Amino acid sequence: MLTIPKNVISNDDLVIIPRKQYESFLDLDKRWKKRLFEESDTDEAIKVYKKEKKQGKLKILKSFASLK
Repeated sequence: MLTIPKNVISNDDLVIIPRKQYESFLDLDKRWKKRLFEESDTDEAIKVYKKEKKQGKLKILKSFASLK
């Protein structure tokens, strides 16, 4: 018999799943958070590019040699 304290199960906050399924969920959650971060980072880079292009701050290169 297993006794679970009432404060743990209040508001339907208790979920019981197999450990492997839980670990799989954690891995999926990490991958999802990484993807969201990458998307927001890309969105920020695009905003900076558009802003600097509008302000004329970007250089136009005719070759890689002109990067120096």
